[in-house]
Amino acid sequence: MIFKNARVITKNGITETDFKVENGKITEIKKNIVGDDTVDLSGYLVLPSVIDAHTHFNSRYLGAREIIPTADDYKSGSEVALAGGITSLINFIDPLGRPIIEAVKEEIDKASSTSKMDFSFHLIVKKKEDIEYLDEVFKMGVKSIKMFMAYKGSMQVDDETMMMAMQKVRKLNGTVAIHAEHGDVIDFLQEEYKDEKPAIYHAITRPPEVEEEAVYRASMLAYLTRAKTYIVHVSDPNSLDIVNSWKNKGAIIYAETCPHYLLFDESYYERPDGKRFIMSPPLRSKELRDNLLRKLDKVHTLGSDYSGYMSVYKDKALSYLEVPNGVASTEFLVPTIVSLMFKNYIPPEKVAEITSENQINLYNIKEKGFRVGADADFALISRKEWTVKEWHGKMDHSIYEGMKFDAKVEKTYLRGELVFDEDLKGGKGLILKR
Repeated sequence: MIFKNARVITKNGITETDFKVENGKITEIKKNIVGDDTVDLSGYLVLPSVIDAHTHFNSRYLGAREIIPTADDYKSGSEVALAGGITSLINFIDPLGRPIIEAVKEEIDKASSTSKMDFSFHLIVKKKEDIEYLDEVFKMGVKSIKMFMAYKGSMQVDDETMMMAMQKVRKLNGTVAIHAEHGDVIDFLQEEYKDEKPAIYHAITRPPEVEEEAVYRASMLAYLTRAKTYIVHVSDPNSLDIVNSWKNKGAIIYAETCPHYLLFDESYYERPDGKRFIMSPPLRSKELRDNLLRKLDKVHTLGSDYSGYMSVYKDKALSYLEVPNGVASTEFLVPTIVSLMFKNYIPPEKVAEITSENQINLYNIKEKGFRVGADADFALISRKEWTVKEWHGKMDHSIYEGMKFDAKVEKTYLRGELVFDEDLKGGKGLILKR
């Protein structure tokens, strides 16, 4: 099949070309390819191989004492992602008391049998004893880990564990993801404000400084261990500067941000439904959000941090402390960043980098990208103003309801097969080769 008149968002800007697909692979990229079986892409922008490397499908709220499940599993979650133009995801595995190897096998099997898009995983490391299993986990194709510097008593690891895990992952040529917030300080502040109820106290007890300190400490550990490290869900523009300074010093350190930090600010916590906007790190001030938008050139990857919880879990919470942290941004990742491109906050080449190219390099993903020999994965995007009134997946609410975008995902292709348009189709997901 030949896709004609494509305007492709690439690391070199918007490239006008045709491309040919055979057996799910891109076999030719050039203008004026001749053939009979053609698809005219006039009127669309083409965004290739979008990879969301930060999802928590088929999971639970990681900081909770009770089981609070995410709304979407691999089947519905992949439908959400495809509707948003995303063709690959990397999900987090929390063993949840299971033996680590058993947990990894179970999650791979679940995704293999139900996911409609390509997938891989990061393993959440909670204690030193987990490190001994990483050789076998990497052989299973899971070649990155995540550690938390927050959620004291349930997820938080100490600096020694972080260093030991970083050294091991460096030797295995993998990647370390870090949730960077100073958990001890958060715990102290939450104790101080334990009698307060409103959602705004979520932001008050997790101020920007607790992120900045943890980002600095994680970057320092990355520098000392030489591990390839990235800081997930950066909400504070000062954190980008910290990461950049350590990178200039020689650390292999990168930063990710999420759509919600680019669109919303802490004033949303004052709304009647403010608890639905609780995620960690929290939304920041309007000033910090504006500064984050101005520093998109320092962002390495964009991830959704999907942690969607049904309204019953959000709304029934008696205080900010009981609200499961997380929102469902996956379907709106591409509309957010391409709309910002149309508003000149970010150039096309940077969009290609933070949605695909940088993920491919960061996680050693073998068969993705816009190049000959790669899988023909891409989204077709139209430039039109539209308002969010509905969404895909199992979530019964969305913080994006009423949001206006200038970019809309119309169709999504996986290995050259149409897997999303007005009628969701879905493909057969495969585990990513890394």
